[in-house]
Amino acid sequence: MLNRRLVHFVLALVSMCVIASCGGNTDDDVPLIFAAASVSDVLTESAKIYERETGNQVEFSFGGSIALANQIAKLGAPADGVFFVGDKPKAILEDLSIPVPSGSIGLVNFLVVIAADGTEHVGTLSALAASDERTVIADPELAPAGQFARQALESAGVWDDIVDDLIFTVDVRAALAAVESGNAPYGIVYRTDAFGSESASILSEIFDGYPKIVYVGRALKDSAKSAEATSYFEFLASSSDVKKVFEDAGFTIGFSD
Repeated sequence: MLNRRLVHFVLALVSMCVIASCGGNTDDDVPLIFAAASVSDVLTESAKIYERETGNQVEFSFGGSIALANQIAKLGAPADGVFFVGDKPKAILEDLSIPVPSGSIGLVNFLVVIAADGTEHVGTLSALAASDERTVIADPELAPAGQFARQALESAGVWDDIVDDLIFTVDVRAALAAVESGNAPYGIVYRTDAFGSESASILSEIFDGYPKIVYVGRALKDSAKSAEATSYFEFLASSSDVKKVFEDAGFTIGFSD
């Protein structure tokens, strides 16, 4: 267990160096947003719209929400804002982030069971556990997607039956990639991750057994560019073009608490 945690921690640190930017601008007024891997496509697209409509830019570092939150809180990673999912990242950054204004936009997601094309169909979590096949999920210690998957499996009463057949990855996109590459026959990921896959199919949808999955953005209090991060999040909430990007990717538009 210790070795697995160490490997995932190192991988999470490496992800800090993989910055996705819009336009390549490195001016002092460009905020850096740490964001969940599962929203990498839609946020990158939103940044293009943001630049086109406002002339402003934003940069991202993507990974598991829990791992990224720990990088900020424990290692002082230089984020100006976050776009995370789940209660644990929120708790880790509680004293560091600016509260989300009431009614701010959020993205709602849910879990699905996926399989590589041609893999035998399993209709339920019980059937998945009984199959004795390897199933990949994001590591619950690093990514909320893994926490949600574990909660769903525990709620279905099959966690103990399946845990020895599970493969853990650093984030949910890595779990999807493991199924797409054939390294695992089954996986549990977010619906939106599977939505655009060309080599993995959704076998069943999981609606119960875990908390509501909502992503929201927050600026960080002590960042010199927290105002710029806030402006970007306000743009997400107001732009009809960005909302269409989210909806086309399979997200449901919701609102934060």
